[in-house]
Amino acid sequence: MTFIGRDRELASLKKELDGNGPSLLIVYGRRRVGKSRLLQEAGAGRRLIYFQASRETSTLNLEAFKRAIATVIGEDPLLNGITDWLAILHYLAKAAESYPGLFVIIDEFSYLSDAEPALPSLMQKFWDSGAQKRGRLKLALCGSIIFSMEALLAERNPLYGRQTGIFDIHPLSVRETMTFFPKYSAAEQIMVYAIFGGIPYYLEACDPSASLQQNVIDLLFSRNGRLFEEPNNILQSELREVKVYASIVHSIADGCREVGEIKNRVFGAQAGVSISPYMDKLQSMRIVQTTRSLDAAPKARNNRFVISDRLTAFWHRFVRPNAESITFGFGEDVWKLQVEPYLSEFMGPAFEDICREHARLYAQEMLSSPAQIVGQIWSGDFDIDIVGLLLDRGAFFGECKWTSSAVGEANLSELIARSQRTAFGRDAKNRTYLLYSKSGFTESLKIKADADPSLVYLLTPERILGVSESSKGRTKPKAKVSRAKKG
Repeated sequence: MTFIGRDRELASLKKELDGNGPSLLIVYGRRRVGKSRLLQEAGAGRRLIYFQASRETSTLNLEAFKRAIATVIGEDPLLNGITDWLAILHYLAKAAESYPGLFVIIDEFSYLSDAEPALPSLMQKFWDSGAQKRGRLKLALCGSIIFSMEALLAERNPLYGRQTGIFDIHPLSVRETMTFFPKYSAAEQIMVYAIFGGIPYYLEACDPSASLQQNVIDLLFSRNGRLFEEPNNILQSELREVKVYASIVHSIADGCREVGEIKNRVFGAQAGVSISPYMDKLQSMRIVQTTRSLDAAPKARNNRFVISDRLTAFWHRFVRPNAESITFGFGEDVWKLQVEPYLSEFMGPAFEDICREHARLYAQEMLSSPAQIVGQIWSGDFDIDIVGLLLDRGAFFGECKWTSSAVGEANLSELIARSQRTAFGRDAKNRTYLLYSKSGFTESLKIKADADPSLVYLLTPERILGVSESSKGRTKPKAKVSRAKKG
């Protein structure tokens, strides 16, 4: 399949690989996010050795690594006789003298370091020897267990300070995701992102010629669907106390937001149990995240936990409670009776997340300055979906509506009134209001926006995606998001 997105990361990797010196790259990100594919794309056209470690012994991994090397540079009695990791690293350095810039990818490095705990120290010894310099060896250590990979960057780790590049790979943006579904309308593309997120593995599993409904049924509402058990599989692949972690995610999905609520839901009155290590692990896996109202006092206990992985959020809302019906083959009925009537309700908070991401990434297109801070505000009696500060000291406030009704002047007036109730942005040099709407805007609001374009931006799904607006069918690429204009 054609490689999509990641232009910035790909350019940085290629620059590193084209450099005149050796490279030690640390590449990490959640499972299924496309790290391996990105590295292989960067190494296209180069002499490349790719090895994926497994949860086996150090000896078995070493033998598999030797086979991967021989596949690329040929059989060698010297290679066959190697029995330790330091020797294999020096062998690669020597091979790079014959193949300058040899690119070696060790995937799932965490499995390897678990099997051979001394490996980071051996790599330090190898790197400090300078053997990698003569052939400009390019070595990438890649992994999905984020907390383990981040430990490689800690000051106490033997490899600290030796890396020449660090790549933290995140899901694709909503604009990159739309490329997978060129025939979908803008609203459908946003719904795809709300359900599957920006995870390439999930997006590639979809059939772009099929409807969104059919893709969801095939992948999630069939007991043989590729993603039917995906959230549980992700937990099982990295964690030991899977039931505890699954229960925590379940409780957050059901509306528990604070640590105390979550702990009581999962452990009840059980004493002496700390939930913090579990929460930290789930955050490092990027399944959940903590959010904070941006106008909260510095010491206020204002944190809320939410599910940050889009597929996990959708799965807990619609798949988990209907798993038995799906198992018995009633996936299409589940969609019709349990999903379709409530999809707009699910899309509400999902759309808010997508709009905050849009403001974070593309504020400069609208407001002529990048965003410095983006978040939300909640209080006892009012909420603001999007708030942010710009690098030029401007502030913005946003409202997001995924409804069948057009947004009108009353929505703008209410947003302005709420923005005046918070201390956030009070010292900003100016204020701009962003209104996001699935179903467009009333004519009177369009006239108002046109009369004062520095006050309010109107954003439809098409403008979020940076495409030209069309009443029906597929979207067409457009140069950039623009202000509301006459006509």
